[in-house]
Amino acid sequence: MNPLPAAYLEQFGEPSGYLEFASTGPVSHRVREAVAAALEVVACPPGNASQAIAARLETAAAAMSRLVGVAPHRVTAVPTTSAGIFQVAFGLLGRPGNVVIPAHEFPANVYPWLRAEEAGGPEVRRVSCPDYRVTPERLAPAVDAETLVLAVSLVDFITGFRVDVEALRLAFPAPLLVVDAIQGLGAVGATLEPADVLVAGGQKWLRAGWGSGLMAVGERALERLAPTLTGWCGVERFMDFGVAAPHGALGTAHRFQEGSPPYFGALQLGAAVEVIELAGIAAIEGAVLERAAAMEEAVRRAGGEVLDPWRQRSERAGIVSFRLPAEDPAATVSRLTDAGLVAARRSGWVRVSPHASTPPETAARLREALRASDGD
Repeated sequence: MNPLPAAYLEQFGEPSGYLEFASTGPVSHRVREAVAAALEVVACPPGNASQAIAARLETAAAAMSRLVGVAPHRVTAVPTTSAGIFQVAFGLLGRPGNVVIPAHEFPANVYPWLRAEEAGGPEVRRVSCPDYRVTPERLAPAVDAETLVLAVSLVDFITGFRVDVEALRLAFPAPLLVVDAIQGLGAVGATLEPADVLVAGGQKWLRAGWGSGLMAVGERALERLAPTLTGWCGVERFMDFGVAAPHGALGTAHRFQEGSPPYFGALQLGAAVEVIELAGIAAIEGAVLERAAAMEEAVRRAGGEVLDPWRQRSERAGIVSFRLPAEDPAATVSRLTDAGLVAARRSGWVRVSPHASTPPETAARLREALRASDGD
C-alpha cells in the first residue's frame, strides 16, 4: 500500500492508542481552524454575520457534494444523523404501507420510524438478522408491494459489516432506499447512488466534530416525501417577510431544514472533507481496512473470538468486535485502558475501530495487552 500523504497525517494528533473512531473521531487542525474563524465572525461581526460567512458555506456545500457524488443542490447540512432520518420518516405521515429495517439497527435509525408510526406513519417492520448479515435474502420476507422505505446502515455499529447497497437496490427497486452512513462515510467510499437518501453525522469517521452532518437526497425522495418538518429556511423566498407563511417548500435538499441551518456544523464538515481530499478516500479506505485486519489478527493471536459476519473484503469496514474467553468485556476494556488503548463495550463485545491515522504498530500493542490476561 502507498503511504498516506504527510499533509493528511499532519492534520491529526490523537493518541496512538485511540481506537474509538466508531464513537468519536478526533478532528483535524483544519476543522478547528474553521470553527475558530467562524466564531471570530460571530464575536466581532463585520456586518451581517450570516452574510459574512456565506461564501464559506458555499465552499463547504461544494465539498460535501463532492464527497457523496451529487450536485450541491442535492445535499444539505444536518446537525445529526437522527435529524435527517426524522425528516424522511415524517415525510411519510398519512401514507399507508410499511418501512423495513434490520432489528439490530443503531437507535438513530429506529426511533424516527417508530415515532412516525405512532403519529400516523407507515408500519415499521423489524427484521431479525441473527448473523448480522443484512442481505436481500434476509430482508425479502418483510418487503412487499406496500413497502415504502427500506432503511439500513451502510456499516453496522457492532460488527463492522458493510451492506451491499447496490444489491439491495437491484433486489428492491420500488421502495425508497435510505442509508444511515455514519459508521462508514469518511472511512470507506460511499456516494448517494444507488440509494435515494444518504444521511451521516460528521462526528465519527468524517472527523468533523459534533453538530455536523449531511443529508443527500435523490429525485425520487424529493418527489415522494412531504415537507412535514420543513421550517422557515426550507422554503422559497424565506427572507420575504412581506408575504405571509406558508411559502412553498424548496425543490432541493435544503427543504429538509427545520429552522436555521447548522452553520458551524456545515463549516466543520466542509473542512473535514477537504482534509479527506488531501489523501483521497480510496487511500483512506485502504488504510482503514488494513488497520482493521491487523486488529483482527492481533485478537485472534491472543486467543480472542472475533464477531465476523463478513465473507469478503467488500463487506468490511473499520470496526472489529471481539471477546476473550472467560473474561467479561468490561474487564477487557478496563485493561486496555490501563495499557493506553481506548476501546468500547457494545452488546457484550469489545469494539475497536482504528482509522487511517492509527499507527500500524498499535495492533501489536493490542495483542500484547490482550495476552497479558494469560500472564504471558
